[in-house]
Amino acid sequence: MREGFKEKLFAAAKEKGFTDYELYYTGGSDFSVKVFEGEIREYKHSGQKGLSFRGTWNGKMGYAFTERIAEEIIPFLIENAAQNAEIIEDPDGEDLYKGAEEYPTVKTYDESSAAVTAEDKIAKAFSMEKAALGYNPQVEALDYCQLGTGEKERYIANSLGLTVSDRTNLAYAYMFPRVRGTDGQVKTNGEIWVGKGFSGFDPEEFGVIASKKALSYLGAKSVPTGSYRILFNGNAMSSLLRAFSGVFNADNVQKGFSLLKGKVGEQIGSDLLTIRDDPLLDNLPGSAGFDSEGIPGKNKVIVEKGILKTFLHNRKTAKKDGAVPTGNGFKPSFRASVGISPTNLYILPSDASQDALLMLMGKGLLISDLEGLHSGANPVSGDFSVSAEGHAVENGRTTHAVEQITIAGNFFTVLQNIRAIGNDIAFKGSISSPSVLVKELSVAGN
Repeated sequence: MREGFKEKLFAAAKEKGFTDYELYYTGGSDFSVKVFEGEIREYKHSGQKGLSFRGTWNGKMGYAFTERIAEEIIPFLIENAAQNAEIIEDPDGEDLYKGAEEYPTVKTYDESSAAVTAEDKIAKAFSMEKAALGYNPQVEALDYCQLGTGEKERYIANSLGLTVSDRTNLAYAYMFPRVRGTDGQVKTNGEIWVGKGFSGFDPEEFGVIASKKALSYLGAKSVPTGSYRILFNGNAMSSLLRAFSGVFNADNVQKGFSLLKGKVGEQIGSDLLTIRDDPLLDNLPGSAGFDSEGIPGKNKVIVEKGILKTFLHNRKTAKKDGAVPTGNGFKPSFRASVGISPTNLYILPSDASQDALLMLMGKGLLISDLEGLHSGANPVSGDFSVSAEGHAVENGRTTHAVEQITIAGNFFTVLQNIRAIGNDIAFKGSISSPSVLVKELSVAGN
């Protein structure tokens, strides 16, 4: 972002009569490659950039945005923001932030990733595929085999003195082998890997892991309908937490879309449960030194030993509640207004292995995949009824794979009925969890 453009934009805003104003710029690039049977099936390498302008016009905040960053676009931005402010109806209002005296240091960019060429990435994708297909003759094909990277830079400046910027990047791979059993049963499952760069990524090992996971579901069958002790693995519990994470969003709370309204300071879960949102963990997907409003990032406890401590706030919701902004005021893109999003939200792990949790459970179901949470979960009431896959457990050990079952329950009840938490957390997105053992849930099977 050229400093000259900002100065001319701000001068035009001041001349128009805006009392305060802000520029928010993002730019970046994305790379991805899909391979199939030794050939490239899809290849993408794209770049994008854009900026938004917002400012206070006649006491109300107006927005405008553009992908074209040139001086001749400045009058368009100014006029559109003013017109937007005239028609906006926002009784709570927005205001700009002048910036903090200091910001935390957090690693959000892996410099070594720049040395990994497109050819290197393609070679890694082929290595993944070859290793997965070669692991076992029962691996028929790969429904998906993709590898990619992304980079992004942010720059925020306003007339109150705020000026912050950062760079982030991400690397990922995912693969879903299709396998066939000796009885003709066909199953598809796989694995996802996420990192900042590829320094710790072994494509051959990843391919084998994905195939092993898919093969573990062969011989799957249903189980009798009833109540079961449930051990959600990290993947499944992360999915469940993600589906209901909006209950900790202050905007949802204030609008009556969360049953946690008015419950700060109350016990809402097991005393084993602690949930944090921490943007200051180095090299994780949601790490950031500041949010889209320029508020410094900070590690915060949402739930501590089962007690609700805070909601996630941006400046507007914090002002409405008489609270302090938590640094969660994020824009999903430069085109959007400021909302609320988690950074690295996770259930705090213990020192117990998943095997230890299986032994503690004794008999029940290990659930590793949940499907249909987008339609089978009510984010307000907490009720859910979704399809699930996993493995039956007898005497603390997994036996046969399980399919064609539906798990039903309530998210808030799950939090209260936690009996143990594992140590096997893997941060693959903005919401993560280790394995979690739950007292019991209703299972519909055969």
